[in-house]
Formats: sequence, structure tokens, C-alpha cells
Amino acid sequence: MCVHRPPTRPPTRRACLQTLLLAGAGNLPAWASPGPGLDPLLGYAHSLPPLSYEEGGRVQGLFVDLFREMAAQLGLPAVVEIQPFLRLQQSAMLGPSVVAFPLVRLPEREEMYQWIGPVLRRRVMLYRLAQRQDLEFKGWSRLGGAQVVVNKGTATHRKLLEEFRVPAAQLQVSANYATAVRMLVAGRADFMAMNELAAAWAARQQGLASDALRPVQELDGDGAYWFGVVPGAKPLAQALQEGLEQLRRQGRVEALRRQYGV
Repeated sequence: MCVHRPPTRPPTRRACLQTLLLAGAGNLPAWASPGPGLDPLLGYAHSLPPLSYEEGGRVQGLFVDLFREMAAQLGLPAVVEIQPFLRLQQSAMLGPSVVAFPLVRLPEREEMYQWIGPVLRRRVMLYRLAQRQDLEFKGWSRLGGAQVVVNKGTATHRKLLEEFRVPAAQLQVSANYATAVRMLVAGRADFMAMNELAAAWAARQQGLASDALRPVQELDGDGAYWFGVVPGAKPLAQALQEGLEQLRRQGRVEALRRQYGV
């Protein structure tokens, strides 16, 4: 006697992802509060306005909004926390349910992540105050005694030290972008090395006019900003990449660019 059995349905993408995330559930930090039966997708971001930042107790930014929308596409709750960049790189290794952003894709970081993107172009400039007409940049070998402020631990910080060989004694290291701009305005630094998105944002936050910062040299114009997950989370990376492309087709990426003035 033959017994008819209904065909087995293949697992949904959401079910596959849940299996992946549950494998790393033991690594979830204590502050994560998953909903019933669903572990959250954890977003660790460093402060890089207008891409990711905290204001008025709320974590927001272009990358933050994109992350939340990609998580929603997968039917997963999202939790986002702002961390210092160096700590973020360690936290991103916690497990397969963690997404780090925004990241610059560098050769030395290539094997650290599965990459999702690119999302936005990255352009880094060397700035001076427009009113400092006494300053002229003639090349790194002719920097003289000029001081350059840069954010600690960033790709730009490393580039100044390793590629341009700026002496550490001539680098003023700041904890965040707003502090870097304040140091430039106060005369504690002569030049500032910063990506143009953060520079424009930080200048506005400090009440400076749009033309208060004068770019004098491009330091890096070939990079981009990405999301990253641990190498073992390839299915999650693929799902997030598909989600990002869908949001791009729907015009959401462009809409967020306009919303955040990028």
C-alpha cells in the first residue's frame, strides 16, 4: 500500500538565517533583548556622522537606517550601538549575528569580514581654515613644524603614519570629529585630515560657515564605505547584500542620501 506524503518544503531564507543566528546566540551581549523566538541582528557602529551617530539619545544616520531596513526585510529585530572604532573591530568578532559599519575596505582588513556594499564613496581631504591664508601645503616632506589633527585609530590616521610618514610628534590625535574641528579652530592644529562627509557635518555642528574649511590636498579618493560581518556568516552577508540591492532599486539609498545631505 502506497502512502502519499506531501513534498517537503525547502526552508525559507528567514529560517536559514535563524539557524545561522541561533548558532551564535551564546555570544549575544547581556543588553540584547530578543523578541519571542527571534534573536536580534546586532549592529555595531562607530561615530561617523552623518553615516552613524548618536544625538538626543537616539542612534541614527544613513548607515543606521539602511541596517534597520535590511534587518526588517529579513524579518529580524535590529539593535544598534555606537562604539569607539577600535572596540568596534573587536565587538564585530563576537559572532554571526553581528554587523559592523561603516567600514573602509582595506587590504589588511580583507579577510576580517564578509563585505556588504559598497554603499557610498569615501573621499579624504586635508583641510585648513579658510582664514589661515598664511598656511600653504607644499607636500609632506615640507610640512615644517605644522601640526595635523586626525581621528585616532582611523584608516586616515594609519595612512598619515605609514604612507605619508608624518612624524607622530606632528599629529594631534582627536577622539571624535567634532573635537578635531574645535582643535583646528582653536589653533591647536594647522591642518585637519578627514573624510569630506564628516568634515562638512562636524563644521555645521560647530556653527561654521559652509566655506570655513578649505581643502588643500586630496589624501584618498578611491575608497568606499561598507557593512561587514564575520567570514563565517556568508549566508547572512549574501542576504544583506540582496537586501541592499533591493533598497537601492527602490530608491531608498538615494532618498537617504538626500535626507542626510550626502
